Amino acid sequence: MLSKLKFILLFFLILLSVSGCERITDTVLQTPEILDTQPLTVMTYNVYVGSSAEPLLNVTDLGQVPGEVATMYNNVIQSDFPSRAVAIAKSIKTYQPHLIGLQEISLIRTQSPGDVLLGNPVSAEEITLDYLQILMDALAAEGLGYQVAAKVENIDVEMPMVMGADLIDVRLTDYDVILSRDDVEISRPTSENYSSTLTIEMLFLEVKRGYTAVDATVSGVTYRFVNTHLEAFAEPFRIAQTQELLDILADETLPVIMLGDFNTRAPNGTAYQMILDGGYVDLWQMDSEGSGNTCCQDDDLLNEVTDKTVRIDHIYVRNFGQPTSVVTHTVGDKAEDRLSSGLWPSDHAGVVAEITFE
Repeated sequence: MLSKLKFILLFFLILLSVSGCERITDTVLQTPEILDTQPLTVMTYNVYVGSSAEPLLNVTDLGQVPGEVATMYNNVIQSDFPSRAVAIAKSIKTYQPHLIGLQEISLIRTQSPGDVLLGNPVSAEEITLDYLQILMDALAAEGLGYQVAAKVENIDVEMPMVMGADLIDVRLTDYDVILSRDDVEISRPTSENYSSTLTIEMLFLEVKRGYTAVDATVSGVTYRFVNTHLEAFAEPFRIAQTQELLDILADETLPVIMLGDFNTRAPNGTAYQMILDGGYVDLWQMDSEGSGNTCCQDDDLLNEVTDKTVRIDHIYVRNFGQPTSVVTHTVGDKAEDRLSSGLWPSDHAGVVAEITFE
């Protein structure tokens, strides 16, 4: 009786906390039943490296590369991830999710003088920005306890750039990362790259993408939690990566939470429909109070009015119990979320889902 009373009180507190501003609906999901009374909270957030890569990826002459790399590097510096990380950490503090899937967690290193044009005998190792460490420090400053549960290394590329009169090397390593709250038990970490990979022949470059996954136990229930960032620049590769991921998870018997930046538009994207056809439920509740659009602010993050027109950051579930109350939010996309400098925290909004099992 006491347990039931606690659940009822908790449920009404959740209703009061989101009344009038968020979507609350009852969603019937699939068996097996999960007997748990604690809300499970998860988040996905593409934190944005700080520059569009399209001008670089579309060069038609290798002589353009050092200039385009320098432009991208300067854009990244001006995007001020250390300050943006503070804003992202504050959004995390608001909801304190059990599990977070992060994309575009970048490690930027330089080398002067550069040696890429000499065959790159020595890789750049001088750290300019370590997004993961910066964000973990910001979370700690907010008094939050999170750990890195899993991460996958995707693209790792080093290119020359013009810096004044010098030619130096800059290296970008991209990761997808799962963070877990300190009270969440983690096991079976997995980090893999997809076999289907976009190749930019002009740059001799493979744009590696991947996924991370862990078993996470919250309030006595174990879930398979999966985070990914699918191909942005070529749909055939995005579709192939989606099929790989669906095949990998096809025999999973645990309740699955799959989230990330899928780069497929809801509700009509091909990869989006593939995921639904695979038995997954999209947790975002579409109604008159909001579309849930997550992308994209301007490349320089300085647009005054939020400018998101597509919903490509998703949270899906499969093998879940019923009935379930789901409350969904976007974060980092309100006027009050902008930094004093005018920057948005990211070009994407983060997405949060609070799931209560009855």
